[in-house]
Amino acid sequence: MNSTLQRWSLTACVAVLLVAGFSPARAGVSDAWISSKVKMLLINSPSVGGLPINVDTDEGRVTLHGKVHSRAEKAEAARIAGAGTGVLSVRNLLQVVPASQRKQADVADDRLTEDVKAALKAEPALESSSIHAKSVHQGVVLLSGKAATLSAHLLALEVASFVPGVRRVASEIESPDEFADREIWFEEPASDAARANAVTDGWITARTKLLLMTDGDFPAGDINVDTHRGVVTLFGTAHNAAAADKAVRLAQEVVGTRSVNNELRVVGSAQKKRVTAKDDQLESAVRHRIEEAKLQGADIHVQVKAATARLTGTVETASHRYTAISIAYSTPGVARVENDLRIEGPKTSQR
Repeated sequence: MNSTLQRWSLTACVAVLLVAGFSPARAGVSDAWISSKVKMLLINSPSVGGLPINVDTDEGRVTLHGKVHSRAEKAEAARIAGAGTGVLSVRNLLQVVPASQRKQADVADDRLTEDVKAALKAEPALESSSIHAKSVHQGVVLLSGKAATLSAHLLALEVASFVPGVRRVASEIESPDEFADREIWFEEPASDAARANAVTDGWITARTKLLLMTDGDFPAGDINVDTHRGVVTLFGTAHNAAAADKAVRLAQEVVGTRSVNNELRVVGSAQKKRVTAKDDQLESAVRHRIEEAKLQGADIHVQVKAATARLTGTVETASHRYTAISIAYSTPGVARVENDLRIEGPKTSQR
């Protein structure tokens, strides 16, 4: 094969990878929704419920991180996550820590009922919900009632699961099955930042990921983010210690963040292969993938220079803006995203 044909073949392969190799976000199923639903499934599971598993999703690809008691639980967690709606694949980074190294408190059911009630009542973000412990049997807590939001539903499960003595949490809670923009997307914090946990975990995660996506020091797919009751966990890889430290600083600056767990591994850039492509190829790929996402009412323009994708134009919602930025950021070869998108509500009914 001559050099000209080799170059043409390489260019063609790169173009195919850019356009077809990564599926766009599915309309109506956001990554944040997938992460929350997977968390709920894990918490409710009799096999892995109550364990501190971090979940992050990137265009339907779920990453699990944290600790489980056995290899069987690790495999079960991956199976549960993979069965979630909208999940395309699961990357299982869970570590096995034998149960003998973990202490499980034995608490009488009647005492545990009171402890769970107190924990739910003490959580400010649950004030507008009516959630209670319907029953407790041998450490298994059944929650019932109504949650004002999907975020509140997940938070109630997490609050109960971390009460000492709780072995598993089951749920009969009624709640919306989607996120309102105020729960997880942003211009400003979801409510008064002076209160303990007024900003939702989903909001903190989304805001942190946006900061990472629009900073050239963090290539797509390197850093995962999850938040539990204001505690942000960063996991994945950073190409040097300075980048890892910067990621921690960015997370600490987000309103509502209580603390940051740095679980990042430093992997030199020489050990990681990056897709390279011409700017016009990248521009075409980003535009194509955003069009496939079918963001209703969006008028998004894409320009790529020196592997930096600049998005301009308008979208109807903050969630659509986040989706467009995420799509551009995860397109192989894009090094950084500049966000100049404006939010303009639907033309027929202004919000």
